[in-house]
Amino acid sequence: MKRWIISSTALLMTLCSAQAQEKKLANLTKEDFIADFKLATEILKQQHPNPYKWIDSVSFQRKADSLMAKAAGAPDVISCLQYSPIYLVKDVHTNLSVSNDNTKELYSMIHLFPFPVVIEKGKIFVNIKGAAIPFGAEITSINNMPVKDIIQALSTPAYSDGYIASGMDRLYPNFQVMYSLLSPHESTFQVSYIAPGIAAVKKETLPFAATTQAFHDSRMAVLPINQLQRSYVIYNDYYDETKTGVLTVNTFGINESDAYKEFSEFFRELNKRKYKQVIIDVRSNGGGNPAISALLYSFLADKPFRNVYNYRTRTIGIAYPEYAVADNGRRLSDEDIQTQKNFLYQRFDKDSNGIYVGNARLRDGLLENFPPDKDAFHGKVYVLTGGGTVSAATYFASLVQQNKRGMIVGHETGSGEAATTAAWFMKYLLPRTKSVLSVPMSELYFFNATTDKGHGVMPDNQVPVNKFISYMQAGKDPEMSYTMELISNEK
Repeated sequence: MKRWIISSTALLMTLCSAQAQEKKLANLTKEDFIADFKLATEILKQQHPNPYKWIDSVSFQRKADSLMAKAAGAPDVISCLQYSPIYLVKDVHTNLSVSNDNTKELYSMIHLFPFPVVIEKGKIFVNIKGAAIPFGAEITSINNMPVKDIIQALSTPAYSDGYIASGMDRLYPNFQVMYSLLSPHESTFQVSYIAPGIAAVKKETLPFAATTQAFHDSRMAVLPINQLQRSYVIYNDYYDETKTGVLTVNTFGINESDAYKEFSEFFRELNKRKYKQVIIDVRSNGGGNPAISALLYSFLADKPFRNVYNYRTRTIGIAYPEYAVADNGRRLSDEDIQTQKNFLYQRFDKDSNGIYVGNARLRDGLLENFPPDKDAFHGKVYVLTGGGTVSAATYFASLVQQNKRGMIVGHETGSGEAATTAAWFMKYLLPRTKSVLSVPMSELYFFNATTDKGHGVMPDNQVPVNKFISYMQAGKDPEMSYTMELISNEK
């Protein structure tokens, strides 16, 4: 079941096609986007399952108004785009995207930073060979803006759940677009940097990159990860010399039969070869079905484990139904809306606090006391995580950590350890710009959690920054190489 995953460039506003007559981006005004930003804010207030979880309503409105004032003062439409209010809810699953046609046009209207980078622990490194600045050089400033200020400016579109700061893991592969949106018409970029092995700071003034060249160079990025592993839904590797198996799982959005086939074949082979350890890489796993997360953990479990989660929401209504659309952009009919309402009404009951909680019908089929699989692996376990480890993938990492079954290596996960938003999503086609707002319909709480501290699963071990740099400059995957080094040292 090793299906190809079609990879695409994720932008500040993810590509999303809307089947509607729309104005070209060049014909839209700041007022168009501000009007739709305001509408998106009102929809979030009514539709989001918990919009004031991390911010009170007064601060939310004050900050939204401030963003709209900044958008009004922006020099042009492109500069206005960075003031989307969506990040205010601090929810990794909430998204506002411009239409596909407008995104294409956007590329031709901005001056792009000339090469890809890697961002790690507050440092930016050049991530292409053969450029005017050496591969692996550390950038200290761009156009006299220190790196710490650049990263701070980019932290807004890199939002994750709550107070999680690892969203940059998902963002930096698109640094050329993201940074350029902060100042979309720069003709040159003065870059200060420290070349590998040289202490002195050097400067280089570079022209902006045209769209074709910038996207070509982004594909030439040499961040040393196994691209083959990332190209499949599930991929496995076997290393006989170290008795180590590597399982890369890029999504839990797969059906149980396919997932079980892949997992069981892999772990049977590990046991057959008498391997001592397994590395499970979920750094790029955007989630899916938490039941599949539990299924994977059952191949690691030493004993039955608790697999408990439930859904909550502030509303089971549908706000602004006149703007609601299906995934293909089709307007939802009255019948569609009523069907959605009926589904939620049947599966959520209001508690004494006025919160809707998933009932037995919603949890039907949930195996709470999950046994180990017959082919479970009993050696050492290492799980690689990062800001791209979201939703059900975070749940998997949490199962490993809470059951003390393995070591988490990498960065904090991109969604909450106790809770995240999930399950069902409502999409809205905003009328003036034809942008699409995607809002989750419920929160998902793991392990019967009643509170959420706003952080993801924290790693047990991180790659020291000096080792990260040396691995990168040597063309090695930092987290994978560091974990292999840990295994070697333990022997």
